[in-house]
Amino acid sequence: MASAAAEGGEGSEANAKWLDAYYDPLANLYTFSSCVALADLQGDGENQLVVGDLGTGLYNMKLKVYKGTTMLSDNTLIDLPTGVVTFLMDTNEPRTPAVAVASGPYIYIYKNLRPYFKFTLPPLQVNSLEQDVWNQVKEDKIDPLTLKEMLESLRDKAEVPLSARSLRYLMLEPPEMDGFVNLHKQQPIKRQTVITCIATLKKNMADEDAVGCLVIGTESMEVCILDPEAFTIQAKQ
Repeated sequence: MASAAAEGGEGSEANAKWLDAYYDPLANLYTFSSCVALADLQGDGENQLVVGDLGTGLYNMKLKVYKGTTMLSDNTLIDLPTGVVTFLMDTNEPRTPAVAVASGPYIYIYKNLRPYFKFTLPPLQVNSLEQDVWNQVKEDKIDPLTLKEMLESLRDKAEVPLSARSLRYLMLEPPEMDGFVNLHKQQPIKRQTVITCIATLKKNMADEDAVGCLVIGTESMEVCILDPEAFTIQAKQ
């Protein structure tokens, strides 16, 4: 009992060293550490808190910026954010950083707390055999059951992964196949990856106020470095 009391005393003393600068049980922020950043966005020497709010997880996703306890900006996001970073994209004065929000296959750039630019990841290579199979469906040369069998064979053997459309089709039961085929067979096949993480890298100098490049990691196991001015891919691995 004495030992427990001593431990309790030490815990109380440690907790007493912390100060709750701001506490709001109704803030309703749902986010992760990868979607939180601090930056002097107004050039006044004070950092603002930048938060990618996941909302409910299905809707009401927003980019929120706080200065102290006041929310300065509230921008709607169309998809769940996976990362938020701040970086200097030019040498213009005042030296205020931009905000980059990774969401799906896109990076949304905000300058002066306003939407500035949207970068889209380039599409991935489509499996040529998969394309041929869907072309046969488009021309009514094969039925939905045969399509499923051919796609299953391609999934197990092909070097290039199948598109999201084909993978979704393989999850369907026969009653749902006809409607899915009729809805999608006239549309071109696309393979699009998504961004899973984002960071920054100084472009030319290591100075704190140097221009930075965006570094993104994708679900397709690629790392891309983006030029901060033209937002083109400088390097990819």
